[in-house]
Amino acid sequence: MSTPFLMESHEEKVASPSLRFSTPSGIAWLRDSAGIFVFCPECQKYWLLAGLEADLWDWIVLGHPWDDMIKRFALLTDASEEAARQGIFRFIRYLVQEEIWVEAS
Repeated sequence: MSTPFLMESHEEKVASPSLRFSTPSGIAWLRDSAGIFVFCPECQKYWLLAGLEADLWDWIVLGHPWDDMIKRFALLTDASEEAARQGIFRFIRYLVQEEIWVEAS
């Protein structure tokens, strides 16, 4: 499955893997066989993360080590570790742009 936020771009900035994110109050998610259903009753928005996006969500929220996530992503996408790192950053930026995650203070 190819999604816009996981497509390769050659002008990516590298973010610090030590950044901390959390979900704003009101955001909830449910995992089922279709993937991750994220919803915000307050703003009446929802998102469905499926396939690799659902895997990334799980790895991040379960606290998997950064290097392990990069290696798994690279293996699953048949990409280099640098391309995998950028793909994960794009996914995180997507979650932040959609206001699913906010930077924790």
